[in-house]
Amino acid sequence: MSWLVIMSICIPVGLLFLYVIIRHAKLGKILEGLSVFWFRFAFAFLLLFMIHLGIGYIGYNVPINLFSVLTIALLGIPGVLGITALIFFL
Repeated sequence: MSWLVIMSICIPVGLLFLYVIIRHAKLGKILEGLSVFWFRFAFAFLLLFMIHLGIGYIGYNVPINLFSVLTIALLGIPGVLGITALIFFL
């Protein structure tokens, strides 16, 4: 697909999303929640990368994929423990 087709789809969808957010809820709370989620997402990716480097020397491979990053971003410390337990026991 060309960039023109992609942008002609993404811009109206984004504007509609912003319209719904502004109309039905407080914009500040939603944007605060989104920023917290993206911070946790980025921190989970960084944490998985550091675990991948550290445990890689032992001989284990920790996958860095969307599922494991979202698990850690949503669950926090239990997510980290769950992902590392899956690596060690599987």
